[in-house]
Amino acid sequence: MVKRLAASSKGSMLDLEREQRTRAQQKQKKTELMQAIDQARVGKIRPYVKFQWPAVQLDEWQWDILESLFDPTIRRVFVKGNTGCGKGAAAGIACCIYFHIWSDAKIIITRDSMKMAQKIAFGEVDKWWREMAIKPPGALQISGVYDNKQHSITLANPQHIEGFRGAHSPHVLFWFDEATAPNLEDKYKLANTQAKKFLALSNPSTLSGAFRDAFPIVEPDKTQTILDQYGKTRCITVSGWECTNVKEKCLEQPVAPVGGVEIAGTFYPHGTPIEKMHFDQCHPKIPGQTCYDEFMALLHDSDPLIRNVYALGKFPDQDPDKQVILPEWLVEPIRFWRRWNQLWLRASQGNHPLARKLLNGILPVEGFGLDVAASRYGDTSVLAVGGRYGIRAIHECQFSDTQQTMWWVLETALDYGIDLKQGAVPIAIDWGGGYGNAVGDPLKKLNVHVIEVHGNATSDLDSQKYANKRAELYGEAGRRLDPAGDFRMIPFGIPDNDRLKAELIAPAKIYSGHDGEKYYITPKGRRGADENFMGKTLREMLGRSPDRADAVVYCLCALRDQGRRRLIVA
Repeated sequence: MVKRLAASSKGSMLDLEREQRTRAQQKQKKTELMQAIDQARVGKIRPYVKFQWPAVQLDEWQWDILESLFDPTIRRVFVKGNTGCGKGAAAGIACCIYFHIWSDAKIIITRDSMKMAQKIAFGEVDKWWREMAIKPPGALQISGVYDNKQHSITLANPQHIEGFRGAHSPHVLFWFDEATAPNLEDKYKLANTQAKKFLALSNPSTLSGAFRDAFPIVEPDKTQTILDQYGKTRCITVSGWECTNVKEKCLEQPVAPVGGVEIAGTFYPHGTPIEKMHFDQCHPKIPGQTCYDEFMALLHDSDPLIRNVYALGKFPDQDPDKQVILPEWLVEPIRFWRRWNQLWLRASQGNHPLARKLLNGILPVEGFGLDVAASRYGDTSVLAVGGRYGIRAIHECQFSDTQQTMWWVLETALDYGIDLKQGAVPIAIDWGGGYGNAVGDPLKKLNVHVIEVHGNATSDLDSQKYANKRAELYGEAGRRLDPAGDFRMIPFGIPDNDRLKAELIAPAKIYSGHDGEKYYITPKGRRGADENFMGKTLREMLGRSPDRADAVVYCLCALRDQGRRRLIVA
């Protein structure tokens, strides 16, 4: 009996000691957590992450995302990177932390579709929430987390604007996943009016839009902090080479990748099976992150778009889905014009009239395009001279009044042996802004064949494809230059002018129809632009008006009109 009482007393003492030890540990953990929260609030995020996910392994660029997002001086973080690098994992961790450290945090997550926002983006939040050592207050639900009206994580449907309004709180975080999606473009502005913090992730597959505009024009693929109208914005670029699984040459399949791989002193050429004992040493260090063999396959793809965008996280040189005229389309036209120009200079300097006559037949003058500047200050008036086989030259001037511009046009045409007053050769003039008609109306009185170009008018060529005349002008210019298009067997020359080239490739398609076919193009400036347009105008992108490109597409418009007139006469 005495022994049983002694044993019972001893057991109670052990239970009491165990309970006291547990309470002390819990108190210690709570103290550590509060200290970690306090540090996280001022941007020192690593202690909190190590406390909540002690086994987590993150790349330095993932730490950069977290530290930048919680830096009190940085409001927005934009991240572009290679496929499968782990951008979403960092974002999921960030949402869990932000929700925990601020009792009034409102986190809004969106993506290209509600289904994908729930499955992919919120899936990352769900995963990291479940692995937290001490979970925040609130109920984890299928598509969000709810604690109270002032403390929640919700999804915003990109099809409706309502989810991007009314998020009023000192701590609002918007996360845009796959942030280059076209249906998110008009949501950026609303989100930025409410966000205390803003996070946007994407593969950099576009040359235009709000996501691209957040990165600097100079060195957009360099990780850096910039200053914009919102304050400080952190722009992060992730290359596959920066991923742990790639650096450590971890493999997804037991087959040697492109370029081969060396494991434990044994080299396996591309395509050869890898022995199990060696493959076991190559398992991914970070689950779910792209591996060395996957990365090397992308890096050696024949398409430069795949290599640069999906392997190296760089913005593309061109965007076939959005650009009206691709840079590569100008390579042969410029080369063709250079050859012609060299021959013309030699013929002119050597005074060879027969050679000049022959070269005139290669690049004949059959039409003109004129973009009229407002005054002698700022932009220039530009006259494009060309024919069916290309643009012969572009001329620029700045005069104090439109009468001087008119006589300059007539004199320049005479230099090419063309008397515009005979009315045989057309000139297309931009009638918008009130400047073109100041030159065009007097020319009409002199019997010049003037074609009025109204950029906002309905397309008379293909109203199902072009939302207005300006889209038609650039769209048809692109059709003429496309080396795989209808005119692929007919050469065409474009002057070797860097400014002209930059202006031709700058306009992007802005789709207006539900069928994804009908489009406008990037507006020249804020004046006359649609009030819903959120991106940069051509003037903002180029630092000037695209006068040279406009003159060229007007010239092509004049040539098409001339072609139609000939058909009617015939």
